[in-house]
Amino acid sequence: MNLGIGQRGVLAMTPMLRQAIAFLAMPNAALSARLADLQAGNPLLRLASATEPETWLRLMREVTPPSPARARVRPEAAAGAGGQDTDRIAAGDPGLIAHLTAQLPLLVRDPADRPLAFAFLEALEPSGWLGTDLDEIAAEAGVAPARAAKVLRQLQGAEPSGLFARSLSECLRLQAGDLGLLTPAFEALLSNLPLLAAGDTETLAAVCECTVDQVLSMARALRRLDPKPGADFSRAPEEARPPDLVLRRNGEGWLVELNARTTPVLTLRTGSGTPDALREARALVHALERRHETVLSIASEIVARQDGHLRGFGPLAALTINDIARATGLHRSTVSRVTAALHLKTPGCTLRLRDLTCAPAPAARRQEDPLSVQAVLERMRTLVAGENPSRPLTDAEIASLLLPDGAALARRTVAKYRGLAHIPPRAARRRPA
Repeated sequence: MNLGIGQRGVLAMTPMLRQAIAFLAMPNAALSARLADLQAGNPLLRLASATEPETWLRLMREVTPPSPARARVRPEAAAGAGGQDTDRIAAGDPGLIAHLTAQLPLLVRDPADRPLAFAFLEALEPSGWLGTDLDEIAAEAGVAPARAAKVLRQLQGAEPSGLFARSLSECLRLQAGDLGLLTPAFEALLSNLPLLAAGDTETLAAVCECTVDQVLSMARALRRLDPKPGADFSRAPEEARPPDLVLRRNGEGWLVELNARTTPVLTLRTGSGTPDALREARALVHALERRHETVLSIASEIVARQDGHLRGFGPLAALTINDIARATGLHRSTVSRVTAALHLKTPGCTLRLRDLTCAPAPAARRQEDPLSVQAVLERMRTLVAGENPSRPLTDAEIASLLLPDGAALARRTVAKYRGLAHIPPRAARRRPA
């Protein structure tokens, strides 16, 4: 028998680790209530709101969809998530519209441009951002994009500044310009917001060609700006189930943010406390920060992969819990907890993150982007809608027609998918000639 000394790592399920795992499965409202209880027992904890100026930048993530997703979209399709028009669903709040209508004669002097200005007003979201691309507004109004851009610049002079922005950086740039902050260094800071959110001040100093102290000073000024200048005008009733995350257009991409109205933030109070209380407070603050970072990573990956569907250009892409786990480097159980518990408000509707996942259909060949089950169901509906009523397609014929699309379905699988798509059997679809 040989004896030796060795080391091995063991992950102990401590109370604090269990607490951190529990945070992942809690919607924002339940999490706030739990943290309020923990704060009451620890004088070193301070429960804050995500609407405070110094916190909002860390609770959002810019998402640039991968280029293959752009190539798959079909511009002729008009219905978005849930079959709704995603570009017109989130019209601006009546209070905000009334406020801007009063300013309109001073902003847009040429009466011939007023109808175009009202088209921009229709596309305004409650946050004060534009919910529709400039080119789409120009096409609907029947004007050249250059003319639409000119009117947009005029409207962006509205008060409060930052309205009619098409992205986070443009919203902040408009406000910074109004306050006289828009130096070349500040411009560079706005172009590199992910570095600021990550706290990489040294890289930012090199990019902005200034000192770290100057970067910190600009960051303090930036955090005093308002990323949603139209929100104060909102008169919308409280939702029965407020979303945990909010998704909005951000230029050519998306902005995913934790709902500032419901997301809790923990900070440490200055003051005396026992070493155990300080250790517990620090662990809770770290656990909450990790929870927010994890949620944003998972939501951002889902949004990037389902870009075409969210824009209303097609069915869900094939995306599983394991796919998200591999892409984010998280355990599948973590992804499963978050996607099952949290809700995302898209431009079209509010839904669970889990509702934006979809299993792949059996593939006829190895594919980088296999068809999702939802895509196959839509294709089956199309085939049945175009069949000869006197001789409906058999399940075997449907299976053969799906092969060119890359789906290899057995007859029994077709029958199962027919049920999912609410397509009656062949006999029930037959009509006399």
